[in-house]
Amino acid sequence: MTEVVVITIIGTLVGTIGTGLGGLISLFIVKPSSKFLGVLFGITSGLMLSVVAFDLLPEAYNIAGLGTEILGILLGVIVVVFIEKFFPDNKNKKPSSSKSHFFRTGALIGIAIAIHNFPEGLAIGSGYMYTSKMGITMAIIIALHDLPEGLAMAAPLRLSGSSTVKVIFLTVMAGIPTGIGAFIGAVLGSVSNFLIGLCLAFAGGTMLYITCGEMIPDAKSLHSGRASSLGIVVGFIIGIVVSMSL
Repeated sequence: MTEVVVITIIGTLVGTIGTGLGGLISLFIVKPSSKFLGVLFGITSGLMLSVVAFDLLPEAYNIAGLGTEILGILLGVIVVVFIEKFFPDNKNKKPSSSKSHFFRTGALIGIAIAIHNFPEGLAIGSGYMYTSKMGITMAIIIALHDLPEGLAMAAPLRLSGSSTVKVIFLTVMAGIPTGIGAFIGAVLGSVSNFLIGLCLAFAGGTMLYITCGEMIPDAKSLHSGRASSLGIVVGFIIGIVVSMSL
C-alpha cells in the first residue's frame, strides 16, 4: 500500500510540475510564435512516439503476450475516439480575436491535456509496478512532454487577460489526472501481470492515437516548415536516449 501511495505522489508531481512549469515559462514569453510552438509540439510528439515504441508496447508484449497487447491498444484507441465525441474539433472554425475566444481556446486545450494525462499516469503506475526503472523512465519523459503542453495551454490564457495566478493554477490542475492515473495503474498493476500488460498497452494505444491524430497534425498546422518535422525527430532521439540510459 505504501508503494501505491508513493507512485501516486510521483504521478501527481510529474503532471502538476510538468504543466505548471509550462504555464510559468509562458509568463516570460511575451507572445510565443507559431514556429516556436510548432517545434515544441514536434519535440513532444517525438518523445511520446519513442516512449510508446521502446517502452510501453515492448514491455506489454513481454509481460502479457501479443493478444493482451493488441486488446489494450484497441481499448485505448476506442476510449479516446469515444471521448472525442464529446469534444468536437473546432479547427475549421474561423478564429476570433476576442479575449473570451482565447480563454475558451486555453480551456479546451486544458481539458484535452487533462484527459490524456490520465493514461500517462496509468503508464507511470503500471510501469513502476513492473520495474522501478520503467516507472522512472515514464515519469521523466512524461514530465518533459507536459512542459510544452502547459505552455500551449497558458499562451491563449494569457492572451485572454487571465491573471498570473489563474494561469498557473489552471495549468497545474490540468496535471492532476496524472496522479489519478498513476494510482489506478499501480492498484491494477499489483493484481496480475495480465493487468499490468493491459494497462501498459492501453496507455500505449491512447498515446499513439493522440500523438498521431492530434499532436503531430497540430505541430504541422502551427508551423508547416521543416522545423516542426525536425522537432519530431529530435524528440524521438531524446526519448531513445532517456529510455536506454535509465
